[in-house]
Amino acid sequence: LNNRFLPWDEIDTEAILSIDDDAHLRHDEIMFGFRVWREARDRIVGFPGRYHAWDIPHQSWLYNSNYSCELSMVLTGAAFFHKYYAYLYSYVMPQAIRDMVDEYINCEDIAMNFLVSHLTRKPPIKVTSRWTFRCPGCPQALSHDDSHFHERHKCINFFVKVYGYMPLLYTQFRVDSVLFKTRL
Repeated sequence: LNNRFLPWDEIDTEAILSIDDDAHLRHDEIMFGFRVWREARDRIVGFPGRYHAWDIPHQSWLYNSNYSCELSMVLTGAAFFHKYYAYLYSYVMPQAIRDMVDEYINCEDIAMNFLVSHLTRKPPIKVTSRWTFRCPGCPQALSHDDSHFHERHKCINFFVKVYGYMPLLYTQFRVDSVLFKTRL
C-alpha cells in the first residue's frame, strides 16, 4: 500500500488524485474536489472523513468512522494532495511507519494524514459528494475485514509514539457544492 504514494517522475501536475478502485465519483464531484484543493494546496482534500478519539478506559487513541460533526482525517481512497507529500511520505517519513503499513497492509491513509498534519499544523478538508463515493457492485473492500479497525487503532497509537505527539487536528469545516442540491 505504500506504493500508492510513490512520487513517480511521470507525475507532472502538482495535484495527485488518489482514488481506490472501489470509489465511485462523478466527473462533477472530482472537478469540485480539485477546485477546493486549488484553494488549499497544502491540505489533503477529499470525500470520506474520519476522526480519532481518546479512549479514556484504555488510555489510548481510537480510529473512528462514525458520522460526526468533526473530523481529523480524510481517507486517501478519494482525495487530492500535493505531489510533494508523496515524496515526503516515501523518503522522509520515518521508515517504521511505512514498515507498519507493509505489515498490516493497512493504515497508509492514516500515515499520510499524520504526515501532512505534522508538517502544516492544519486539518484536512472534507468535500461533500453528490451521492455516495462507494461502488455498490464492487467486491467487498478490505475495510470490511474484522481486523481492519483493530489494526487502525494500533496504527494510530504507534504513529503517535513515533511522532512523539498527536499531530492530527480536529475540524468542523466542510465544503459543500451548492449546485449538488440544484436540479438542472
